[in-house]
Amino acid sequence: MADEQKERREVTVDPEAAKRRAEIIAAAKARAAAKKSGDAGAASSGTSAAAATSAAATTAARPAAAAPAVTAYAASLNPGGAAVAALTNPKVMALGTINQGVELTFDAAEEANIKKLLGGVGAYANPLRGRRWQIDYRYWKTAKKRLTEAGYQVEGKDMMGRSLDDWDPLTRGWVRSELS
Repeated sequence: MADEQKERREVTVDPEAAKRRAEIIAAAKARAAAKKSGDAGAASSGTSAAAATSAAATTAARPAAAAPAVTAYAASLNPGGAAVAALTNPKVMALGTINQGVELTFDAAEEANIKKLLGGVGAYANPLRGRRWQIDYRYWKTAKKRLTEAGYQVEGKDMMGRSLDDWDPLTRGWVRSELS
């Protein structure tokens, strides 16, 4: 039995695989060093000069989207308080539903940012409608403020076509009470 365990512990080392792994690690270190120094032309040792020049030209032609300078709060959906990434599609549609919630529809690439911005005000993924998030009307103004500060273009209406900004619990909300 001891011989069987000893045989299992022996690992065969493939010299070709070890060589490839070493080359990949060296190339990755070279790319990291080039990125730190800002020299895109020497991005990797295994790349030809023409390919490196082409990559540098493509990077220079495409302007990098700046991340918005907005506070991302530490919350259940963003425990470390990670910063908001650059926006790819800043359009957000908000629909006030009949169950006193606001349903947010946005591009799938923005989901991480929405989590970071609205996780602390009770936003959650709607389990019945894919790629949509829900938030209570009571927190809509706070949510809209955070979204607009981050650079999102928010369009909101309720199920009857009225603006969400005019919502009030006494006039359109949970109760219809007499004001005294």
